[in-house]
Formats: sequence, structure tokens, C-alpha cells
Amino acid sequence: MPALLHELIVTSAANNPDKIAIAEKDASISYRELVDRAGKVETVLAGLGVRHGDRIGLLAHKNIACYTGLYGILMAGCAYVPLDRRAPGHRLGYIVDDCDIRILVCTAKGAKTLQKDPESFKSVEHVVLVDSDDESLAAGRNVITAAEIDAAEPAVSDHCVDTDLAYILYTSGSTGAPKGVMISHAVSMSFVRWAAEETELSPDDRVSGHAPLHFDLSVFDVFSTHKMGATLFPVPDGASTFPSRLTDWMINNEISVWYSVPSILSMMAKQPTFEERRFPHLRVLLFAGEVFPAKYLKVWVAHCPDTIFKNWYGPTETNVITSYTVHIPADKIDKPVPIGKATRNAALFRIDKDGNRVTDDNVSGELLARGPCVAIGYWGDEEKTRSRFFDNSEQPWLRDRVYRTGDLVTIDENGDIIFQGRADHQVKSRGYRIELGEIEAALYRDQSIQEAAVIPVPDDLIGNRLWAFVASPAFSDEVPNTVIDNVKRFVPPYMVPDHFVAMDELPKTSNGKIDRQKLLGKAESEG
Repeated sequence: MPALLHELIVTSAANNPDKIAIAEKDASISYRELVDRAGKVETVLAGLGVRHGDRIGLLAHKNIACYTGLYGILMAGCAYVPLDRRAPGHRLGYIVDDCDIRILVCTAKGAKTLQKDPESFKSVEHVVLVDSDDESLAAGRNVITAAEIDAAEPAVSDHCVDTDLAYILYTSGSTGAPKGVMISHAVSMSFVRWAAEETELSPDDRVSGHAPLHFDLSVFDVFSTHKMGATLFPVPDGASTFPSRLTDWMINNEISVWYSVPSILSMMAKQPTFEERRFPHLRVLLFAGEVFPAKYLKVWVAHCPDTIFKNWYGPTETNVITSYTVHIPADKIDKPVPIGKATRNAALFRIDKDGNRVTDDNVSGELLARGPCVAIGYWGDEEKTRSRFFDNSEQPWLRDRVYRTGDLVTIDENGDIIFQGRADHQVKSRGYRIELGEIEAALYRDQSIQEAAVIPVPDDLIGNRLWAFVASPAFSDEVPNTVIDNVKRFVPPYMVPDHFVAMDELPKTSNGKIDRQKLLGKAESEG
């Protein structure tokens, strides 16, 4: 049985070498070809002097070449660090420096980001272009072209163990800097195996690759699909956020398994022509990342009566740790569905604010997870790791390594977990888990701002819309564009507030803290 993520494609290639592993509009690659190409990337990386455990940046859009690069990194005994090519240069530069990334594996589209902002990648010495021979895309650095990869002899790694670091996914940080979640092969494989079984994936399935690679939903898309020898269909850039195009793409490609965030599904359900479209091949629809508004879930369940709907839940630090299969008739769906019961690879507990275990189902408590699902910790930050991950040998129910999710939950009469909110300053928007403190830190970079607060306002489509309230004697009635542009320099697009409001001063509570409830009321009244 494969123990490493890259062994999944080796095993599938041995079982069915000519089966299509990845398909695009005008191209495809078999499992045998995928292993061969990834092995060539491994050889190229070895020639650049990579060492076991090195972090390799993956700056790419999702195409066949991108995945050959990803698997090649793993075969070389390294960890891939997916970089969001739409993120601001400051954030990308932070990740590159934080992980000491010296090598980038790029597609041509990814390299254009490098071209546009070379300063953010100043520590990068080598660029491996997996789908281009245009060396000018990475001028000033040692460039390995696609032709040179073609000419290399493939190799297959045999020097990895399952405790090795497989990838690092960066999430929003409360102090203004993103934090890198370290995932080993063993941790990821515990999810991949469970997910493949839970969805009853088979080689006949056609799985959508909707999630970006820097988002943990992508782990299912890529690795569970390839574990079972199924075919992955990467959603093209032009369709991923446009409901009508995405609908067409799904139907035309006869997608049978689809994993997405509720905000996308809600926008699709709102299309005037949605009920005219049919998804005869859609066997399983998985949703995760945020609450799915009942009114839009109802539309989907009614429209696809033969499709299995599953609500999956889990932070990046554990991937999925609960699952709920929607069994309620469409006309009975009148509230968000539960997040379900624990997965096979997770033991779940609740604690109160004093750290005591909560045993009353009706009492809200913070959800804790232990087991093989728990990440290693945060890259290069022991303090943040200790704040969320801990070992406890004194209490038998916490004897193993534990992760604190920060999510408050109760248990319903069926034993299903019900999400109640957050215990901290973190919110969900557009499927992403966002630390409001990171946005506020970006606002405070403007020296004229005396006070700043970012408030989440519930929204049916995207989970929460973000309102930024700022106080500055330099502002009149409106927040100047210079402030907004500055925020965009430091946070990715999905974290930029939807509204900016200038005030003389922010309201305070009796203890002198910013009154976020009053600001929420103001946002709701004005929105």
C-alpha cells in the first residue's frame, strides 16, 4: 500500500498505465506518462543540488505541466509550497523568505508573476519552467526549460519516509503575517485514504480540480483522485469563478465528483437558467470551507435528486475531520446542515474557556482534534505552534498531540456536530479562513490611521462580507484610494474589505475597547 503521496501515481501507473490521469480541453496525460514526466522533473531538481526536506516553490496555474512539477518535487524528497500567483508581492515575498525558497517550479503563467515583481523573489536562484522554453520569463536566474526536462532521464525517489514534510500551505495570520501549516506525507495520506473510501471513488470517476493548490481542498482533488486511478479535470482559470461558465464546463466534461465551496455553489444556484441545466453524471457533490445557506442547498438537492451531497469540515491544520451526508428532503431543508461526525482518522473533543472538557451536548465548547490528521505545526514559528498544538499526557482524553480549532460547536440529538461560531478573531469568507488581525495590521501600515477595525457581516453568498472602519484626522468623509491600494499590497484579493468607512473615531465599550457590535450594527444598517 502506498505510504507516500507520489507513490499514488506510481501504483496507479502499475495497475493501469494507459488510463488518463489528467485531462484538459485539448490535452491529456496517462498515468505512465505522468510518472515519467514527474521523474524527469525529479532528475532536474537533483541536478540543481536539492537536499532532502528542501522547500520548493510552486508558482503555477493548474495544468498538466503544473502537476508533473508538483509530483516531481515530492519524488525529489522535497516539500512543495504552492504560491498564489494573484497574491500581492509583499505576501509572496514573505513566504519565499520564510521558507528559504531557492528554487521555483513555474508554468509560463506563474512566471509572469515573477516577471512583474522580481524583487519579491530576490532569493530565488533557479526557475524550472515546466511548460515553456522562454528563458526571458525568468531573466537573471538560472532557468531550466521544458525542453531540458524532456531531455532528462526519469528517476523515481526511494529515499522518503512518511514522516517527511510533503507540503506547506500558508493561511491568514493574526499578527499580520501568514503562517505556514506543515503537512507530512503520513498526515495527508490519512485524509486521502479516508476521502477516497468515503466518496467511493473508482477509476471511472471524473473529478473536478476546482480548488487552487494553495487551498487545502485541492488535496482531495489531486491525491484521492490519483490514489484510485481516476481522472482529474483541472477547472480552467476562465471558468472557476464564473457560474455560467463553470456550469457549462461541468456538464461538458461529465464531472462525476465535485468538491467546492458553498459560495460558488450558491452563485450557480442563483443563475436564472440553473433549473434548465442538468448534471446527469454528477454522483457526489462535496462542499466545505463555510456554511452553505439553506435556501441554496435546497435548490441543489431538489435539482439533483440522484446526487450524494456531503458537508465536510476541517481547518487546514487537520484537513477534513467531520463529514455529514445530506439525507434531508429538499423541502425540509430550512437551516444550515450539521458538519457531521468525526472521520476515521480524527478523535474529537470539546473544552470550555477554562480548558475543561465539555460533555453536555447542548453546551457550546471549542472543538479539539487529535490523531493522525493533526499537522506537524507552523513552519519556523514555535510560539504559534504552541498556541494551537499541544501534547497532554495528564488527561487520558488528551494524551496525544492535539489541535485547537477555535471553532465553537454543540452536538444535536443525532450525535452530529453543529457549528456555532468562532472563539477568536477569525472568520470565513469565500471559503477562506481569514484572520481579521492580518487585515487590520495592513491598515495600520498607513501612519495616518489612528484606529482600525475590520468587521465581518454575514452574507448568504460568500459567508461574510468585510467592512473596514478607520479613524484618521487626515480623512474627511471617505477613505482615500491610497489606503485601499496599500491594503491590496499586503493581503490577497479575497482578504481586501468590500467596504471602507471613515469615522472621526471608532465607538468604544465601557472598558475602552473598540465596540465591534456597534460597528456591526452600522454596517448592517448601511449595507
